[in-house]
This record gives sequence, C-alpha cells and structure tokens, in this order.
Amino acid sequence: MTNLFGDLRLGTTVLVLHAHPDDEVFATGVAAASLARQGCRVVLRVASGGEVGEPSAATARNARRLRAVRLGRACRTLGMEWGWLDAGRWLDTGGIPAPDSLTSASVDDLADAIAREVRRFAPEAILTVGSDGLTGHPDHILMHRAVTRAVEGTARVFGASLRASDVAAGRQLLARVLPGVEVGSGRMTGSTREDLLTLDEPFYAPFRAGQVRRDAMNYYGPGLGTLPLADLVRVYPGRGDSLLLRAVFDAVGWSTERYEPPVLSASTDSLVS
Repeated sequence: MTNLFGDLRLGTTVLVLHAHPDDEVFATGVAAASLARQGCRVVLRVASGGEVGEPSAATARNARRLRAVRLGRACRTLGMEWGWLDAGRWLDTGGIPAPDSLTSASVDDLADAIAREVRRFAPEAILTVGSDGLTGHPDHILMHRAVTRAVEGTARVFGASLRASDVAAGRQLLARVLPGVEVGSGRMTGSTREDLLTLDEPFYAPFRAGQVRRDAMNYYGPGLGTLPLADLVRVYPGRGDSLLLRAVFDAVGWSTERYEPPVLSASTDSLVS
C-alpha cells in the first residue's frame, strides 16, 4: 500500500476533474471522500451533464437536471463541492460524436477550461482518470489528455486506473450470476503497468470509505452500490461498464483504488511518500 496523499494538509485544495456525473464515484470516490474527511477542500468539476444516463427524460435539459440531482447527492455523501466545467458547455452523447458533445470537443478547448479552474483553485493535487480512461471511454481518455495538457507539471495529477487482473476478476464474478451474458462496452481491459499505486484501507482507517462509495453509487441506480450482485443483476437494467465496475469493486475491495504514478515537477516531488 502506498500513501499517495500523506503530506496533504488541513485546508489543502484537491481538484477532481471528470467527464460525466458518476465518474466521481466510480473512479475516485474513495480518495475524494477520504481526503475530505482529512480536512482537505475537495472540489469537483464535471465536463458534461451525463444526459445519456437518463434515457427516460424527454429533453436533454431535463436529463441534465435529473442527473444533477443525483450528482449533488453523491457529492454530499462523498464530502465534495461540485460544479460544471465551463458552465456546462458540453453534452454527454455516450461517446458518439455530435454537435456540442464532449466527444467532439478539442483537447485544446477542454484544456483551456481546465486551466482556468486550476488557476482559480491552485490545487496541490488533481484527481482524474488514467491514460486509458479507466474504462476506455473516449470522453474519459479525452479528459485525461486535457488535464495533462492544462496542468503541465504545476500540480500532481493522479489518474485512476485498474489492473487487467481486476477487470478479469470482476468478469469472473459476473459470469457466475449472468452466465453467457456479455457485460460492458468491451473497452475496459485494465492496465498491464506494473507501477500502479494502490490506495487502500490503512490510508483512512477507521473511516469506512468503501461504504461511503457504496452509498454514493446508489444515487445512480437503486441498489447499485449495496445490493448483492446476484440480486442487483435481476433488477438493474444496464449491462454496461457501470455493472462491470460494480463487480470489480466486489472482487478487489470497495476501499481499494489504483492510480498511475503522477508526473512530478521539481516543486511537488517531495509531497508523495
């Protein structure tokens, strides 16, 4: 276990940057919740409204409103502040290029919006997804590239990742409760990097960050975080990456997150233990 955040002090600002509402739970929920309870100010900026996650909504505007309610409740559970990146400029179209979609955004435009938030908050650390986007989603990969471009060594960037063995373990669990059913987009394969850093229980004990993540995840689907997997698959309509991630957490532990080692500038390399 590596103490990624051991030198972050009371009052330190941590900026969390994600493509969609729910990424804050799936990718970085344990770190964010733990840092908030250590006294850090944890601020989330989300690049799109998660509209595709509300298929029953009649309009994109209504879908964003519904998603924002879920996001707000999840953030309160995690202990985070939140707001839209660039005033909610981009739409979530499920990775399909379309006018005004995050998928069609340029890296430069997104990086400019992120750079403004970095200047505003002057964070000592940034949480986002890793170079493979955690799930391979094109919006996630775009976000990682834009964050890296915007920061350029002025702050530590921790990119959430999974081992290939984590994803395989999650698939094995799903095969027991959904035999013969393909779950996930097929883009989430996990990383083969041997230098991933693991954040787990000793970092935040006795705080139960895994349970907080479970509770926050429930806002994005009834029982998504807390129902037993065998029960969940009978009531949860999705068979995408959200369900696969849920199974991965069951397999590797709800309190475990992995991160790519941050690229450090000379002014920040002493802050990681």
